[in-house]
Amino acid sequence: MQEKNKFRHTEKCLYEYKRNLSAINVLREDLRVERAGTDVHVQNYQLSFSFSGEPSNPVEARQIKIDGLEERIKKLERYTQPITQLIADLNAPENLKHSENKMLLDILKLLYFGKNTVEDVLYEMSIGRRTFTRKRRQLVLMALGYLAL
Repeated sequence: MQEKNKFRHTEKCLYEYKRNLSAINVLREDLRVERAGTDVHVQNYQLSFSFSGEPSNPVEARQIKIDGLEERIKKLERYTQPITQLIADLNAPENLKHSENKMLLDILKLLYFGKNTVEDVLYEMSIGRRTFTRKRRQLVLMALGYLAL
């Protein structure tokens, strides 16, 4: 992946972080419900043959569905867990109130999670555009490192 694409992909992960966390919770609930349903009929008399002419196999179909849910959860966790760790590190108690990490955390929350405009973030944080651009780039490169891209 080219550097520019890595940067954009990382920003996309930051923008979609909250949505991805919500999706993980929904998928986990679906997986829990699917695993709880242990009553699988050996033969489906409604549709005893699939469209390919093969006998139906509800046990296999159930396992394929479970595997699909697990795969989707793993994929989303691949992009959310590193960002969760980044947030924890930026918000660590050893960071002072006016440290650089607190500024990066504010940019993360206001721009990426809050989806505010750059102008609104500049106004809220009382910083200049050049400082913001430099700090934003630093934040995305830090997140890129956490994502191991």
